[in-house]
Amino acid sequence: MDRVPALNVAMDLMHHPLQAPRIRAAPLPSGVVMLLRIAAGDAEATKQATALIGRSREVVREAAAFFIEQILLYPDANSYRVLGALPETAHTELRRNMALLLRWLHPDLDGQNQRSVFAARVARAWNDLKTPERRAAYDQSQQLALAKRSPRHTQSPAQVHSKKGPKRHVPYNDRPHNFDFRRSGYIYQSPLRRVLLWLFGTAAR
Repeated sequence: MDRVPALNVAMDLMHHPLQAPRIRAAPLPSGVVMLLRIAAGDAEATKQATALIGRSREVVREAAAFFIEQILLYPDANSYRVLGALPETAHTELRRNMALLLRWLHPDLDGQNQRSVFAARVARAWNDLKTPERRAAYDQSQQLALAKRSPRHTQSPAQVHSKKGPKRHVPYNDRPHNFDFRRSGYIYQSPLRRVLLWLFGTAAR
């Protein structure tokens, strides 16, 4: 099973569904294409999987379908994840994955039409990525969305500090009677502090 990590993850997920959020947050394991082939009814891929894990074809197919539904097609998945791919995946592999998913969703394999709701998601994901121009535009939109979700991360410490403004010094006796040091940004200089500054200069600061 170590040769196909995605198959291993799919089997664990089927037995422990509560792991789904953790798996969604992690990068896709290698070997997702085998799960897509199994779900699409590929007899050779199914045979390889049953030999690797020693489970029946029905169990293997159920695990593959459950992985696709929970890890690839969950509501917040981006278009790459929907197609079982990564941002660096080649165009030919994206097309292959899209075709496998549509085959899985075909009425011949989904006799009760329970998975038809996913067809529009797959079509939309492929539409986002099917040409270099669309893919570049989609990648840019994802980067902008990420920047909007974490605006603090786009500012340098110097920019954050500059918004606070410089602190100013004010002698104690020159302050207004209702002067609030905590809100003003001023630094109070006690008589002792002023004497030390006069004797030693900036070293006493």
